[in-house]
Amino acid sequence: MRVRTTALVCTAVLAAATACADPGSAATATGPGAAPASGPTWAVGDAAAVTKHLLASGLPVKLTAAYTGADDPERLLGRPRQYVSKAAFDDTRVSNSPLAKEEAPGHRRDAVSYGGAVEVFATAEDAEARAGDLGGRQPSPGGGARPDYVYRSGVVLVRVSHLLTPEQAHAYTRAIR
Repeated sequence: MRVRTTALVCTAVLAAATACADPGSAATATGPGAAPASGPTWAVGDAAAVTKHLLASGLPVKLTAAYTGADDPERLLGRPRQYVSKAAFDDTRVSNSPLAKEEAPGHRRDAVSYGGAVEVFATAEDAEARAGDLGGRQPSPGGGARPDYVYRSGVVLVRVSHLLTPEQAHAYTRAIR
């Protein structure tokens, strides 16, 4: 019985990882100074794990929230064609900045202005559609807040604060390749 249960759990984990992988997708980037990138794709279904990978890649990040459907501020988690996992992080280069505190909506510690967010989707097509939606909602130059950086690799989408320089932000696309 124990062997059978272990086999079922292993099969479920493998199926989930396979469902999140998209071997045909390359990393893409939008936002100020962003350039397309290419490389391997993700087989990860956990945004908190991607955030920990960003830290392991040398980026100065700290996980601040791993959302559930009940506390997702955008109320998109688990909805059709939306992300299946979401986490927020601070980037220490901006999280202590007075500008981050001024620009964060409602002064939430997990706002993208303090660092960023990782969203993981069931399919690369859903992640690409979300990246397009975020790009379409960006304010025009000179009209309000500056757009955040948006980077995608397969099923993973990373949103990064516009308070970072283009060079600092581009490190995120290299980390998720």
